[in-house]
Amino acid sequence: MSPELLSMAVAIGEPVVGMDLGKGAYARAALGGAVFSRTRLAEADLRGADLREAVFEQCDLRGVLLAGANLRRAVFDHCTLDHADLRGANLHAALWTECQAPHVQLADAQLSMATLTRSRLDHAVLRGANLDSALLDATSLLDVCADGAHWRQTTVSACDLTLLTWAGATLLRVAFIGTDLQGKSFARLQVEGCQFLNSQLARADFSEAGMRQCNFQGATLDGACFAKARAAGALFCEVQGEKTDFAAAQLRQALFTGARLPGANFTGADLYQTHFAGARLPRAQLASAELTYADLSHADLSGADLREAAMFRTVLHGANTQEARMTDRARAIEEDPDLAAAERWQPMEQTS
Repeated sequence: MSPELLSMAVAIGEPVVGMDLGKGAYARAALGGAVFSRTRLAEADLRGADLREAVFEQCDLRGVLLAGANLRRAVFDHCTLDHADLRGANLHAALWTECQAPHVQLADAQLSMATLTRSRLDHAVLRGANLDSALLDATSLLDVCADGAHWRQTTVSACDLTLLTWAGATLLRVAFIGTDLQGKSFARLQVEGCQFLNSQLARADFSEAGMRQCNFQGATLDGACFAKARAAGALFCEVQGEKTDFAAAQLRQALFTGARLPGANFTGADLYQTHFAGARLPRAQLASAELTYADLSHADLSGADLREAAMFRTVLHGANTQEARMTDRARAIEEDPDLAAAERWQPMEQTS
């Protein structure tokens, strides 16, 4: 079918059903609102074409050339896009459902507000892509290159990110839900305001990352590294993990309430006004840490090393300090009798 005839058919609202348009030359064609159903477009040239709000249903798009195409609000339903070229394409608010797109090229593509559900993009290239406010749900991103991509207010739910790389990427207020992040590297990335609730982060690397106000509540952090991370105001409530490394991290006013981090390394960390109430920190390394105004009420510090730590007005009320080593304890606030009495208070039983 010629480009002129195809454009005319689309203009009058005629759907393209069951046709073979493979290797067709349709570059820069006006095909906005087109409906393609069970159509073969393998290796077709649609570079720069206007396909805004087009629908592709059960189409063969293997090796299709869509670089620079306008696919704003386009729908891809049960399509095959192996090795498709969508570099620089506008896929704003596009919808991908159960698509097979291994090795798809999406470098510098506009995927803001796009939704990718139950799709496979293994070995894809997302370098420099814009994923702002996108939703990735139950999608496989195995061995994907997302270096330099922009992830802002993106939701990543139950996705496979095995071997995915995002060197130089920006992650701002990204929500990771039910996604295994064990061993993932966030080193030196900007991940401010990201949500890692109940995430599996064993051996994850956040060293030198900018992660102010991130939420790690309930996460598993065995062997994770936060060395030199900038994490002021971050939430680590109820996290658990052994040998987690926070050495020299900036954790001012962070919350570690109820955290279980035996053997954690906070050597040289800035823990000014950090809240550790009820935390379990046996054998923790806190040497040379800044603990001014920190709250360690009812924390387990048994066997912890706090030598050379600054403890001006550090609250140790109810803390277990058995065999803990401290050189600045004299400036800390020890047991508070009035608070202890208030904690022991129980309502009187009413007698009939």
